[in-house]
Amino acid sequence: MKRFLVILGLTAIVWLGVSMSEPMEYPVQVRVNYTGYDTVRYAMLSADTSLTLRITSDGYTAFLLGLIDEVPEVEVPVSGSGMQRSADIGVLYAAVREGMVGIRGVTCGVDSLRVTLAERGHKTLRPNLDQVSFEFAEQYALYGQPSITPSEVTLYGPEEVLATITSLPVAKTTVSGIQASGSYTMRLEPVWRIAGDVHPSCSEVTVYVPVEAYVERDYKVPVQVVGADTSVSVHVYPPDVTLHVWVAQRDLHREPEFSISVDYADIIKGGSHIVPQLTEFPGYVRPRGITPKEVQCVIIK
Repeated sequence: MKRFLVILGLTAIVWLGVSMSEPMEYPVQVRVNYTGYDTVRYAMLSADTSLTLRITSDGYTAFLLGLIDEVPEVEVPVSGSGMQRSADIGVLYAAVREGMVGIRGVTCGVDSLRVTLAERGHKTLRPNLDQVSFEFAEQYALYGQPSITPSEVTLYGPEEVLATITSLPVAKTTVSGIQASGSYTMRLEPVWRIAGDVHPSCSEVTVYVPVEAYVERDYKVPVQVVGADTSVSVHVYPPDVTLHVWVAQRDLHREPEFSISVDYADIIKGGSHIVPQLTEFPGYVRPRGITPKEVQCVIIK
């Protein structure tokens, strides 16, 4: 009897081994992730994201697949344009065979996978540098204006959410010790995350900062009286003031023109000592101060 049971057990083991080695069909649930379209610009409305496949494999492979708790995921690129797109079912089969070792065949009840997209609302904004601080080394300064690339960023999302976003600042940043022109990659303040389901066309920009070395120069400039009554004469003491400016080294050969004035209306209000104002100067100089800070004005009728 004991020998019979041993033989029976061995026979069962052999039979099980042979059966497990035979190819058979098994149902497998897979999750499909679609790629190949602009997920920032488009939202997926509907798609075949969960499919039941019939795979052909031996029993050992099917047993191992059964031990996996998570649903297998495969990526399938879609093709076409417009809002209705599709993916070849053969691409799905190839992705399944590549991701599951031991699979001999894959079938499904559909001949193609269809995806319906919807274009998100969009809004274009210009990034600003309000939160960025540029600190220059001694005798260096900005020459012109910084430029931002890209100059415009598009936000995609629901129209009602986009309406709440009115500015797109570069994230708070300090750049110190600048002594040469250069480009800096800077993050945008992620205002789209606070707003909700909004996606930007980019999350970083490149800021180019033009820089030049400057030298200090002094210029004697006459003080003009603006708005004076033609029936009176106004004497200003001193008649000339010293204007202190920084000039870029590349512009030292140029002859700048300045205009410094006092307002006649301020004089007749009783102000004998008036602060002169720099009203005109070329863009390539940086005013630093005026000496003296006040001038004396006398009206002679």
